[in-house]
Amino acid sequence: MPNEIIPIERQQRILEIADEHGVVRVNELSKLFDVSVMTIRRDLVTLEEQGLLRRSHGGAISRKRFQREPDFDQKGKRNRAEKETIGRLAATLVEPGETILVNSGSTTLELLRHLPDIELRVVTSNAGAVSALMASRIECIIVGGVYRQRSNSFVGGFAVQTLGNVYGSKSFIGVDGFDLEAGLTTPHHQEAEIARQMIRRTRGETIVLADSSKIGGVSPFVTTSLDAIDVVITDTGIADEYRSALEERGITVLLADVDTAADHGTAEPPAEIIDSAGAAR
Repeated sequence: MPNEIIPIERQQRILEIADEHGVVRVNELSKLFDVSVMTIRRDLVTLEEQGLLRRSHGGAISRKRFQREPDFDQKGKRNRAEKETIGRLAATLVEPGETILVNSGSTTLELLRHLPDIELRVVTSNAGAVSALMASRIECIIVGGVYRQRSNSFVGGFAVQTLGNVYGSKSFIGVDGFDLEAGLTTPHHQEAEIARQMIRRTRGETIVLADSSKIGGVSPFVTTSLDAIDVVITDTGIADEYRSALEERGITVLLADVDTAADHGTAEPPAEIIDSAGAAR
């Protein structure tokens, strides 16, 4: 794209991209418009001052993104390849004999769909677990409670009480927003309550599943701060600066590469997983 484009036109296009994808990255915009990183940062400042987006670490978030919670089917269609690859990668972290806690969401549903058929117990609020696990040997415990159609999940005091009687060796938590300052966030207070209880009842690692469009996003209700998180599984679209910031907090970042996964087919995960230190796991 020629860099002769005038600033107001470039800013309008940036806003369109942000509204379409939910998030924009400074480095990507710099390459797209063939202008300096500093120029893009000035554009983002201008758009933020106009109340059209919110700047975040390494980019910006569309103001429209969190105005209304999309229904479950809409969520499932967004960044579908990234979510599937993240779910498949997360499934490789599960070991025989474990009890894992899994909350609601389209990305955690991909984890459930790709779990190996091993001796395993899954405790979940995700209603999709019934169809995802019905043909396997996995023991599935649904927490019960009030069914929430928009998230295809179970919430409420009964579900929280059920989780209070369980300990998990690992928890896998899906999020709507993942921000360095705000932490993990979600559009609904009862979803935040369920995820928070799962994290409390986890004796081992808490693992967050979030495609890169969620990084830097903030929803109305806080689940927890990043201090409670051990591992983040995301895709290669995460900004380098954001990844570095997570590493500095001691959080392991695992990257699910959609292109590599496609090369390996859908049955098996990529041979190597690159962690936050750049080492193969």
